[in-house]
Amino acid sequence: MMKIVTPTGKVIEVPETVESDISYFHPQDLQGALRFYRREGYVVIRGLLSPELCDQIRQAYRTEVRPSRTPILRQKNMRYERNRFDGDGFLANPIFNLQDLESRRFGGFKAAALEGLTHADVAAVTAALVGTLRTKIIQTMFFEAPAGTWAHQDSYYQDSATALGRCVAGWFALEDIDAGAGRFYVCPRSHTLMPLLRNAGELDFATGHERYQAAVLEAIQRHDLGWQAPCLRKGDVIFWSSLTVHGSLKAERPGVSRTSLTAHYLPEQDEMLQFHTRIRPQKLMPHNGMAVARLHDQDEWRNRLVRAVAANAPDTYAAARRFAMRMLFLAGRMRRSPALPPDAVA
Repeated sequence: MMKIVTPTGKVIEVPETVESDISYFHPQDLQGALRFYRREGYVVIRGLLSPELCDQIRQAYRTEVRPSRTPILRQKNMRYERNRFDGDGFLANPIFNLQDLESRRFGGFKAAALEGLTHADVAAVTAALVGTLRTKIIQTMFFEAPAGTWAHQDSYYQDSATALGRCVAGWFALEDIDAGAGRFYVCPRSHTLMPLLRNAGELDFATGHERYQAAVLEAIQRHDLGWQAPCLRKGDVIFWSSLTVHGSLKAERPGVSRTSLTAHYLPEQDEMLQFHTRIRPQKLMPHNGMAVARLHDQDEWRNRLVRAVAANAPDTYAAARRFAMRMLFLAGRMRRSPALPPDAVA
């Protein structure tokens, strides 16, 4: 076990091997996994993706994405940027919505990643966890370097417009994740023990995002929540509810990567609620029989035009985006935003 300090200053022990971790589940024990998920707000499925598929995704990344100088939309700041690498040579600006990548340049990587995210076994697990026949993907990400993501509930950013908590997300380990590589963590049972922090007022995304991050840490301490940072090997996936507090730890060891995919799933029939403020229409295209949302599809010329403008005038683009976000929340207040969907009961 490796001792690591959490964002609240609490010292936890992080398992370095599967044998020293909690006994989780395999795809064949879906009912057991479902019971655990409903109780804890998360669950780990061992070996959900084959090692061969994980290697295929990583090889496509190395071949197509890593050497490219094309600006790509990034998860950390929502800007179109060229690749940046940290001191260990790992991608430092994670990719946002890889399904939107331009097929002409990144078709192999996009197809391989979507093969994993829409795999039949993944579809079966996500459908069971949200209690529906079919799910759809509303958002994806790709990571290589340790990220150190703040503690949060996904519902603050996106959720189901039918009932909060009906969104489920998965973090897919594409390699064995070292205990010191910025492990993904969850706060078990936070989906029921801690109230949802609404994206409104002093905590709204447009003007209060830093206050929101601080409020989550304060709530973790107030409700005396625990921490789990599971040992994930190549092909393992951790799933969690949009009401479960989670994030990733800071790196503790140099020279280790955490190559992974993240995807957020909704019941196929549900619409996406964004920022607890508006229903966000999405263009959906099928892959392996699963609908996949494309918000900034780079195969469309107008989206490539936006990319060109955003990449060449990043500060202007960022300022325009911030202004649009403020107007979105102001409009929500002025029209006394329609009642939020009820929280789901786990």
